[in-house]
Amino acid sequence: MNEVMEAQLQSWARRYVRQVASRVRPVSASRRRKLLVVHLDGVPKTALEEALRSRQMPFLAGLVNSGAYALDEAFWGSPASTPAFQGGFLYGQRHPNLPAYSWFDRELGRRVQMNTPADALAIEARLGARPGTSLLSEGGHTYFSLFQAQATNRLCMSTLADFKVMKRSLRYEMDGVLAGRTRGPLDYLRSLGRDAWNAFHEVRRWARAQGDWRHEHGYLLSRVFLQRLGWSFAHTKAMVDMVRGVPIVYLVYGNYDEVAHRRGPRSEQALEELRRVDAYLGELHAVAHAVEPGYDVVILSDHGHVDSEAIEKRTGQRLEKLLLEGPPLPVAEDVRRGLLDGRSPEAPLAPRAPSEPVVVESGNFSHVYLTRERQPLEAAELLARFPDVLGRATRHPDIGIVVVRRRDEAVALIGGQVYGAEDVAYAPLPAEFSPRAVADYLRELPHMPTAGDLVLFGQAVPQGGTVGFAWEFGSHGGLTRTETGSLICWPRSLPVDLSSLGHCAELHERLSSVYRDGPRPRREAGLLEWEEAHP
Repeated sequence: MNEVMEAQLQSWARRYVRQVASRVRPVSASRRRKLLVVHLDGVPKTALEEALRSRQMPFLAGLVNSGAYALDEAFWGSPASTPAFQGGFLYGQRHPNLPAYSWFDRELGRRVQMNTPADALAIEARLGARPGTSLLSEGGHTYFSLFQAQATNRLCMSTLADFKVMKRSLRYEMDGVLAGRTRGPLDYLRSLGRDAWNAFHEVRRWARAQGDWRHEHGYLLSRVFLQRLGWSFAHTKAMVDMVRGVPIVYLVYGNYDEVAHRRGPRSEQALEELRRVDAYLGELHAVAHAVEPGYDVVILSDHGHVDSEAIEKRTGQRLEKLLLEGPPLPVAEDVRRGLLDGRSPEAPLAPRAPSEPVVVESGNFSHVYLTRERQPLEAAELLARFPDVLGRATRHPDIGIVVVRRRDEAVALIGGQVYGAEDVAYAPLPAEFSPRAVADYLRELPHMPTAGDLVLFGQAVPQGGTVGFAWEFGSHGGLTRTETGSLICWPRSLPVDLSSLGHCAELHERLSSVYRDGPRPRREAGLLEWEEAHP
């Protein structure tokens, strides 16, 4: 592997490992093989391949072109969103019932947002994995994931819900950071200040051009504290972990995803994040092979991003108003017949309490909850109780696909016709959509009771994008080829093949077969001391 790394980088890594090893305590025991997983959040395979061809990511291009690493497309299952991916990858669950990044949770009776720590904690508790089944259990570390997944450390979204726990564990999380820093404090502060100043001016220019400030304050904070300060901390901690011998390290690089949502996946800022992460990959890879024993490095993405044209910008109205307050539109007769599937129409139902519908704009797809009931509505109920909403959804030109439950399956309403999972190949889908992804989503929806009564997907637009329901310029979670075409890059020397993956749970199974076998590490001395002092 040394032949694909520059001598200067190898020399730096050896000095770095010696420096850190002299100042931190190693993990007391080790497994036969160790693993570093770098998760490039939201990076589509097509975007990464273009960055490799154009030499915007020279280090990763060198790894792949050398033949030492394989780069393959991966299909992780539905939906194309981080919560579902991490539920399958970390816990091995094929049906984690995680319908989006944000949704109305029928059990909790409220909206949940996965960047809200209390919500992430509640959803992680529901995953209910048995002890020892997580890929990170028995000594693994995670950085910037949504779920702790039985990792030893506590730097993820769900653990931020308990401030007292975070405060008590701060000493453990800070272990080795000073020893592992690669830049001096003054140099880093100058760089951070410069980045903050540039980000402020960029945000002001963008918001004025768009005439909309609604997300820009949060985006500015994200640019400075999460994308710069937070990532620098996590990157340093991951390198220190490898020096210490932590058995599995899972590092999530979320910068590209954040930028793609707010500026678009093909914006200059998004491309800059690919160039930035390439330099970090070089350092991580060098340290992974400078320690003894070395680490296997696997690089992957969880979903892609497409350009998004907000429906509010196209029509002047939010999706909720279009669906619930628009002029009455009848359900097409072919749609009605396909949804009833040979059944007689239901008689009008007796008056009920107000339905209190909730429309959750989850990017370029949306979950529509027409009641607050615990069980989702079936097609015949939708026709009997909410025909106007169904008519507006199926006839609006900016809505490309409407998915509903019919009996014990799910069907897609496309172009005025009804298609089951086995019929999608014959549907008039625009070229941007993936028939495989549509069929997979139809098979998955019956396993997602907390998904909406209707699930809407934005129509395709020229140049490969889609209509978006949220106010953003890059979206994911939909059913296009770009969003569902993820990537995985791994050393060809691994004793397991990571090609042709059809679900993230398969990746969990294959990696577990290599990295969870053999002796398990004992509890680290530092962590044991912390737990004894803070029961």
